[in-house]
Amino acid sequence: MAKARDEGQLPGTIECLARAVLDAPPASDAAIEQAKLLLLDTIGCGFAGGSEAVAQAVVKTALASAGAGPCAVIGYAKHLGALGAVLANGAAVRVLDLNDYIVGTSANGEPESGGHPSDNIPVALAVGTERARSGRDVLNAIAVGYELYARLQRSMDRGGNWDGVTATGLVAPAMAGMLMGMGQGPLTHALALGAARATTPSIVRGGDISATKSIANALVAQAGVQAALLAEQGVTGPLAVLDHERGLRDIFARRETLTAPFTSEGAITGAHIKAYPCINTAQSAVAAALQLHPQFKRRAVTRVEVTMADYKVVKRHQDDEARSHPKSREAADHSFPFLIAVALIDGALTIAQFECERWRDENVKQLTAKIVMRRDKSWNERAPGSYPCSLRITDDAGHVFEAEVPYPPGFSRNGLDRDTVFSKFHAVTEPILNPSARERIVDAVMQFDHSPSLAVLNAAISKGTAK
Repeated sequence: MAKARDEGQLPGTIECLARAVLDAPPASDAAIEQAKLLLLDTIGCGFAGGSEAVAQAVVKTALASAGAGPCAVIGYAKHLGALGAVLANGAAVRVLDLNDYIVGTSANGEPESGGHPSDNIPVALAVGTERARSGRDVLNAIAVGYELYARLQRSMDRGGNWDGVTATGLVAPAMAGMLMGMGQGPLTHALALGAARATTPSIVRGGDISATKSIANALVAQAGVQAALLAEQGVTGPLAVLDHERGLRDIFARRETLTAPFTSEGAITGAHIKAYPCINTAQSAVAAALQLHPQFKRRAVTRVEVTMADYKVVKRHQDDEARSHPKSREAADHSFPFLIAVALIDGALTIAQFECERWRDENVKQLTAKIVMRRDKSWNERAPGSYPCSLRITDDAGHVFEAEVPYPPGFSRNGLDRDTVFSKFHAVTEPILNPSARERIVDAVMQFDHSPSLAVLNAAISKGTAK
């Protein structure tokens, strides 16, 4: 059964982290507003991703193997227990690479990919439903989850051997433990148990990227919620897991930042939404390509120069040969050359641009062969904290056309723009939901902080609202 360390023994990182989570102040009004907008965006991504083969395979598996329960599965009439709902909704939200992102800071001070903290919103929805918590409780847990996720991401070497979803092994049990009303001892063991199941190799997001990229976080999140359930029953975890050389000490190397007191706002106020279903480092590049589409479609192009900021994360993505020549849907939405080429050709980058394996299309391949990738340090100063891009097209007559995008659509410099979030939600769900169904979801989310439970929201996202 769970017990504290021996008397007189100093608490380790895992104990201090549990204390910091429990002592987190209520989220500010600004953080709650941001959490609602991110919740709406996440639900929209879940509906949009629900028709993808990977998401359908995960839902089919969950429906067949997981027990029934009160938790809604986005777009389905049948409800599941928390573990099944976390897996099913987590895959649907993530599969299109359309959900939110944060930009972290690496050890050398450069912007670094900070992952997708909304991957764990399904944890809050599922556990909040099972434990009959209020909307405000769920939004508070989401805000804490964002902050903890950001801290863990910052403490990792994102170019190393371990993928960023490893952080979810601590985030998911922290969010679940909050909503389960855990005290210090059980939450400490929940975090330790979750961490022990968390490690995910970075190959899931490199090379010939497989479907694992889309479900990696959902698998870790499911294990994290299970860890909280086990700890609630007195099962113990390795309390030295973040400090011992045989634990995760070398993965979360900047541990001193993990246990600092939480604030009422935190990382959630700096989260961004995506305008396009692709990797965050390509959002500005796609926007620039779309600006140049009118010139491109009237001319024979001989060269496309793509200039991005000179950051390690950008170099890492540019130099990944498998991304440059994608062989899968998962690799294509991480491929700068493919994304730029198809946006130039089609004048759009939506789910449709990935249909029929467009990365194999000869016109697309011919254009990608003309793309030259560059980096320029001047972008580092001109658009700090972003992944800016400039494109320069040269046609066969020697004419040059240029576009630059310092901050892409959806980038949040002073909080998310409500109209931008609403527009994206309606755009991605319009093929699936009728107008009244979409408005019911919007209303349920925007009134969520005043809701005594998740009943209204769960009803709105169930299959009965679909076209």
